[in-house]
Amino acid sequence: MKALIFDFDGTLADSFETMLSIFEEISKPEKKLTAVEIADLRGKSLKEIIKYLKIKRWQVPRLVLKAKKQLSVRMGGILLFPGVKQSLIKLGEDNKIYILSTNSSSNINLILKKNKIDQYIKRIYGDIGLRGKAPALKKLIKKEGLDRADCIYIGDEVRDIEAARKAKITSAGVTWGFNSPEAIRNANPDMVIEKTRKLVRLAK
Repeated sequence: MKALIFDFDGTLADSFETMLSIFEEISKPEKKLTAVEIADLRGKSLKEIIKYLKIKRWQVPRLVLKAKKQLSVRMGGILLFPGVKQSLIKLGEDNKIYILSTNSSSNINLILKKNKIDQYIKRIYGDIGLRGKAPALKKLIKKEGLDRADCIYIGDEVRDIEAARKAKITSAGVTWGFNSPEAIRNANPDMVIEKTRKLVRLAK
């Protein structure tokens, strides 16, 4: 039995455009991002994106708080990526599934219940804050009494792969989310997943 720990936004839920729109509204850039700029940002890290949007480091906590409030209002319009629901149902039959995210547990639970898959998720660890995902992963593993050899962290960003590496567990990078496929591959995850239906291979 595997312990599959999923990131939420960009991995399970298609919220990239919504979140980028929220950050644009809050940070109030001089001009709206073009399609070319948005595509380019997919290949950058969160720190690089913040710098590109000319957001000061001291502004980040306040902006994240505002973004979460805005996201809560718009969660009803966010969908799971096609194929995710079916894959989670299949994986949930014989594995432990957790969600670890900076998004709030209530937001995540709303989407899971809407799609009638909340019963397949053992526990949600939301609102993990800005301290980084590696400490949150380590805390989750300890609290749940998991064997690191059985754990896989699945995410759509380079920082997810780096967090799994720091937590000394297997990493899986998906290519349909926030960071570009090239950025994911260049981060050298233990596994690269290119289609949602192939998520079921995590259990092998």
